[in-house]
Amino acid sequence: MSTSKQKNESSNRAAEHKVSYLNHIGGIVRDYGEHYIKQYQPHLQQIKLLRAMRLCKSPALGGKAIVCKSCFNYHYVYHSCGHSHCPICQSIKREQWVDKLKKELLNVPYLHMIFTLPHQLNGLARNNKDVIYSLIMKSSWNTVKTLAEKEENVGALPGMINVLHTFGSDMKYHIHTHCLVTFGGWNQTSNSWKVPKRKEKIARYRQINSTYKNIFLEGLKILFAKGEIEYHQSFDQVFECVNKLSWVVHNTKPTIDTQILEDYLARYVNRVAVTNSRIEYLKEQRIVKLIYNDYANQLDGEPAPKIVKPLDPLSFIHQFMQHVLPPYFQKSRRYGLHASATKKKLNTDLPESILRDGMLIRTLMQIVAQLIKQNPFQCQFCQSQEYQILDIKPDKNWITKFVKIPNQRPPPIKFNIECLHI
Repeated sequence: MSTSKQKNESSNRAAEHKVSYLNHIGGIVRDYGEHYIKQYQPHLQQIKLLRAMRLCKSPALGGKAIVCKSCFNYHYVYHSCGHSHCPICQSIKREQWVDKLKKELLNVPYLHMIFTLPHQLNGLARNNKDVIYSLIMKSSWNTVKTLAEKEENVGALPGMINVLHTFGSDMKYHIHTHCLVTFGGWNQTSNSWKVPKRKEKIARYRQINSTYKNIFLEGLKILFAKGEIEYHQSFDQVFECVNKLSWVVHNTKPTIDTQILEDYLARYVNRVAVTNSRIEYLKEQRIVKLIYNDYANQLDGEPAPKIVKPLDPLSFIHQFMQHVLPPYFQKSRRYGLHASATKKKLNTDLPESILRDGMLIRTLMQIVAQLIKQNPFQCQFCQSQEYQILDIKPDKNWITKFVKIPNQRPPPIKFNIECLHI
């Protein structure tokens, strides 16, 4: 093949790759983000997220062009926005979080427990996100701690890693916490590891559910008394609405192989609600198709069937933005044996038999290679490993193709008041 023909083909490939970034959630935000801001008037944190997402992995932020020296193929890699809520980037941070998690876990079986907030409290949570989100995370830990301390259940201090989710697979408002809980705990009196009295749970299910409800409602009562809750109903009205309900705590069987649980928790640690793979944006029809799991019709031992829900772009953005967490909110927390203060105290007491072997933290390039499932330095067309990396400068005017920037007004004219005559 001639050199000129190779260059022509590589330029076509480059053009195809260069427009590929339009086919994801960033395209929706570029087309409708400013309309959403004008119509819904979100708070400043949400506006910052929208304007970061529309630039993420686009020429506006610059990047690198990897040029194959054999077939002259151009592979463009644009910089990401780095926003902690962005669903487009953060893949490497998620993998690094998994590596740190593996290093922290003990060599014991773990339970996966899911504490769900009744939907009747959704309105209360929307108006008081910071305090309600913190309350459900603290209540889930206090539930496990209270039950595990009883001799009839465990009689020891367990460990918990807690991750907050505010969304279901269909992006509806569904507040719950995913918890990795040690199946057993450390008894500081006898300096020994104790396992639960039951084979597959730390306590009876009804006891877990009722304890969780009582602890949460007691904490909510204290927040009302302190004046930290802003809501149109009193605590007594809220209590009457949810006290007779059966609060749900889902428990899985204990397992020593926590790989699946680790990956599941990490999936949404550094992003919110949805991934690019579950979105199809039909720009001309002005429709966003959301693909989600139909857990209601899932059969035992089989994956959940998929459902496609069509949304108009503004409704899609609004459903997404309701899951943005309050500023500086810590959605992943450690308790008990996994809390840093407790680990320092018990560092020399815990036997080596329950400690995992030292896990190696992967390098950045090892993570990249795993994410893209191929050698990051190998051409995808000719498999050559000879390449050249070129810098791509940020294109500050690129976003103006999608968003109209208003004309800058000149500063107001200054008048001398003393010279004005009435």
